[in-house]
Amino acid sequence: MYKPSAEFSKLRVLIVENHSLMRRLLGEMLRGFDIHDMRFAKDVPSAIDLVYGAPVDLIILDFFLGELDGADFAKLIRHDKNCCNRKVPILLITGMPDHQKVLRALDSGINGMLAKPIAPKDLYKHIHTLMAYPRPFVISKNYVGPMRERKKPAVSRHPGRIKIAAPRKSKRQRVRFNPAFEDGILA
Repeated sequence: MYKPSAEFSKLRVLIVENHSLMRRLLGEMLRGFDIHDMRFAKDVPSAIDLVYGAPVDLIILDFFLGELDGADFAKLIRHDKNCCNRKVPILLITGMPDHQKVLRALDSGINGMLAKPIAPKDLYKHIHTLMAYPRPFVISKNYVGPMRERKKPAVSRHPGRIKIAAPRKSKRQRVRFNPAFEDGILA
């Protein structure tokens, strides 16, 4: 059993989920992380009332919410200059993360995505990453949301050639630092 090490007790979280059992499960997981200031909504209209009512530090949002889905809700918040929660991190959860939904969610300005079923350590890891390592917020003509990281392919150094060089395969695998290991989330 892992023990959370980050301080989450002061976080204000809005959970937007249409299934009561899932709302309760998420609430219990968050209580386990010492988060007690939670607001719940079962659809987009009730979530809009809550998100415009008071500031929150994190929104956990289901994709399927009825007429308007999670991507519509995120886009609505992100594009409204008068919303006090315009820049709040949004974690989208879904049971069916197909390619089209993922692209639509990213274009709506979410910060992260988590597939159901949700394990507490995965939820903790995502929340910790969103809070500890926030991405710069971008406001442009076509997109409002966190900066998306994109790696550029290596380009050939030979002048006059337009070929893209294939990435080199290393015999030794590079070890990257993962903050989740430091916090004891992953073994």
